[in-house]
Amino acid sequence: MQMQGQPIKKQLPASSVPWALDGLPPFPLIATRLLVLLAQEDPDTAEVCRIISAEPVYAAKVLQLANSPLFALRAQVKTLSHAMVLLGLARIRSITVTRALGDFIAPVLNLRALRICWQNSLAGALLAEKLARACKMDPDFAYVAGLVRDIGRLALLVKHPESFATLLTVAGEQAFDLMTTERKLFDIDHCQAGAWMIERMPLPPELIEVVAHHHDVPEGTAFRMVHLVRVADRMTDTLGFAVAAPAPPLEFAEVLKELPEAARSGFDYDAAELRLEIEAKIRSWG
Repeated sequence: MQMQGQPIKKQLPASSVPWALDGLPPFPLIATRLLVLLAQEDPDTAEVCRIISAEPVYAAKVLQLANSPLFALRAQVKTLSHAMVLLGLARIRSITVTRALGDFIAPVLNLRALRICWQNSLAGALLAEKLARACKMDPDFAYVAGLVRDIGRLALLVKHPESFATLLTVAGEQAFDLMTTERKLFDIDHCQAGAWMIERMPLPPELIEVVAHHHDVPEGTAFRMVHLVRVADRMTDTLGFAVAAPAPPLEFAEVLKELPEAARSGFDYDAAELRLEIEAKIRSWG
């Protein structure tokens, strides 16, 4: 997946581990192995199937997720080989990243703040996928980009669950700027934290710009994946999936205007119906 135009430069954290992320639990090993393989130019489908099959619990989770409303397949996937044929490797990567992130945050998913952030991530992924189709961009890449856009926030919550949950509560009640508050408390905001993580993961490097800049206001550049994910992120807030209520409140119709004019007619969704559809898919995660 190549993005148009030149990526915006941003100074990322130093190569040493930022103290706020020191000791962060690793991604599940099987997911990391799969992502390394899927990052290759021509991945070996049989090897992908072998790695998943070697872990029966993980294989069952992959099949369960593949058949969930989250991915809205028209036919039931019964075997891994069937999944490879029906889904394709790009979709398998989407499922792998979703499963890996879910397992990564699972130990503290009982925290309300983390559940809200996870639902926000899933909603952003689903919206980015829909927006990509309207914009004639890669929907599978857009799904992954929308899902990991706030991976830094999830990581800070996993590493500092109580303090970050308190930060979200206070920021919401006092209308504080979240990223400024993150930097004051952790010396790093979630975009910087996420970019630092993505640099060290077997994921497409184009995601670094998305993670680092999806909150930035576009400055007359060509519409790229980072801009699409920004629209998806803001749209999640208008549909009621915000981590903290934006001030001033965002309107769905106004956010939609941020799409290229040619793409707006291809995104013909009623906001209320779209919210219900996304809610149902998120519930399927369990």
